[in-house]
This record gives sequence, C-alpha cells and structure tokens, in this order.
Amino acid sequence: MGYILAADVGGTKLATALLSANGTVLQAAEIRSEKNDGEKLFQSLIDSFKSLCMNTLVQIDEINGIAVGIPGIVDTENGIAIFQNNLPWINFPLIERLANEFPKSNIIVDNDVYMAAWGEYTNREFSQESFVYVTLSTGISCCSIYKGMFLRGAGMAGEIGFNLTDIPRTSLESLVSGPSLEAQGKKLLKNTNLTLKEMMEFYYEGNDCILPIVNEAVRTLAKAIYHIIVLEDPHCIVLGGGVFNNHPGLIELVRKEVRQYLNHPLLKGKEERIEASVYKESAGLHGAASRIIAN
Repeated sequence: MGYILAADVGGTKLATALLSANGTVLQAAEIRSEKNDGEKLFQSLIDSFKSLCMNTLVQIDEINGIAVGIPGIVDTENGIAIFQNNLPWINFPLIERLANEFPKSNIIVDNDVYMAAWGEYTNREFSQESFVYVTLSTGISCCSIYKGMFLRGAGMAGEIGFNLTDIPRTSLESLVSGPSLEAQGKKLLKNTNLTLKEMMEFYYEGNDCILPIVNEAVRTLAKAIYHIIVLEDPHCIVLGGGVFNNHPGLIELVRKEVRQYLNHPLLKGKEERIEASVYKESAGLHGAASRIIAN
C-alpha cells in the first residue's frame, strides 16, 4: 500500500515519522539537530528515516513519498535548502541527495512553517477558506493559504519577524521571540538560568519585573495579528510554534488584546477566529505527510 516518511528539521531538534498511506503515524522519532556540519545533519536525517523503516519492517522501495520541512529560504521547485539561519545547510541539494537514498519516492521539500500551516489547514478540512498560521518560537513568521494555495509572494511572504514595533529600531522578532523574552527576563531578574516557562509562571503570579515584559509582548503580538486581520480578513488564524504551544495562556491574552482594537462595527468579533494549534509540536510532520497525500 506504500508508506510516507516525514521530517521537521529545526535548529534544536530533528523530528521524523513513518506514516501509512492515509496519514496515520506508525512510528516517530526525535533527536538533537547537528548545528555545525551539513553532511552530518543530512546523514542523521537518513539514519533516522532508515531506523524508522527497520523498526517497522518497511522496505525502502515501499516508501512512496517523502516530505521534509526546514526553516529559512527554500527553493521548493528544485528542493534546495538555500539558507537556514540555524542549520549548516547553504544551497544544499536536499531533494537530489534524498533521491539517491530513496529512488522510488516522490519527494517534497518546503519551509517548515508552510508545512505546519498545511497540517493545520487540512486538519480543519478547509479547501476554499483563507487561513493564516503564525508561529512563535526561536523566531516569528507566518504562512497564508487561500483556496488551498500558498501565498508566497516573491519568496519571503510571511516574514513578519521583520515588522517594526512602536519601540524605535526594534523588530517584532527582537521583542517577542522566545529567546528575546528569556533574555529580557534574565536581565531584569539577574538570573542567567531563568527559562520562559518560569517567566510565565512569574507572570501569572503578578511578578512586577515580568509583568511589563509579557504585557508589552502581548500588545505587540496583538497589533501584528490585528494588521493580518485587516489586510487578509482570514477565516481562521492559528497561533502555533513552541512559545504558543507551551504557553497557551498567551493565546487568550493576545485574543483579548486584539479585541480592544476591533472597534469598527465591521471588525467586531473577528478575534474569535484566533485559534490554538491542533497538532502542536507535530504540526510540521502532519503537514508534510498531508502534502504528499495531496500530491
């Protein structure tokens, strides 16, 4: 019946899964990503794929499709990892190299946010709806889908991390990304071991140092979401990525803040279109598999 291999290659972890032809996960694995050597990173991807096959007694020639999501700039037509800020691949011919290992497989390579967005889109059984997926983790970006098609622009559509904020010379990413929030908390509390999880616990306890940091991040995120609403008027906006997935309270805070900006009668209630990710950290894997199935 054929099988699917999917991978979500991030700067911190490399997640892989073997799925049936209908998208059911049969086995999954996760290892730390190689950050310094591109060949070692590729070999770890291959080793993980082959280990999944061996553990489930699936033969290489039974793999009908492979889909890989990676961060950064991707030549989706030729399957080349052009540039990844947190991976050691530059102009790496990923599809070509994968095809050498899995010659009978249909292979798709795309940006990881696009893969995750597709997973959330298809999970909701959308086909004609407009949809935006916003991911907040090490960085922040988004992906827009309209009538089942990605809005890619000239190649960098959705890189909202470059958005300007109300603070001079400050970008959205430099203010609200996970590492940025942690750095701000560490500085104010003079605690180099502070984690974002601990910061959020302090926030809900009403810590006077942490409250301004998180409140400013919420306001800044809400304004970014508001601009997406008035620009695209999507049927659904999903907030995903590590920060939102691990701290779902942030989603409700952002939703409430967005509501404050929707004063015009035509905009009333649109904050209800803001939803949490269904697949959470596995959105990229499910989206990758769905891309193969749809293809």
